[in-house]
Amino acid sequence: MKRIICILMAVITIIGMTACGKSKVDIEELKQIKGTMLTITSSSQGEMTQEEYENSKYEISVSYDGAAYIPNPVNSTGIMITDKDYLKIYNFCTNSVKTHKFDNYKEDVCDGTSYSFTFYDENGEAHKIYSGYIYNNKELSEIIDTITAYSVD
Repeated sequence: MKRIICILMAVITIIGMTACGKSKVDIEELKQIKGTMLTITSSSQGEMTQEEYENSKYEISVSYDGAAYIPNPVNSTGIMITDKDYLKIYNFCTNSVKTHKFDNYKEDVCDGTSYSFTFYDENGEAHKIYSGYIYNNKELSEIIDTITAYSVD
């Protein structure tokens, strides 16, 4: 029994040291960066006039300072998001770019709404995360839902 306790203590110590070695994202430091973190452009696809197409197109975005911008006739300024949602969006962006997660993702759809996700790193360099339909992708849909939850109705 004493040996098992010693082994468990050693494992806990190793796990603790490993966890301490990981760097955490400093939200306050990120919020000092000027500019946009993520833009998502939405546009309808299928048969329509050019005017209908232009009217169907819109963009939502999140800036590094933590403001979500969702087009609406009431509010043209951003609405501050929670730190939890900020980290969710930032981690989604950085992980997607780092792992090229959506490079080979595609949905075979002919019409409806397509989306384009673009991440802007700390230096303002644009990185395309994904462009296309998201009907069957829970992760991409959740990012849109997270941002649009801050819309003013």
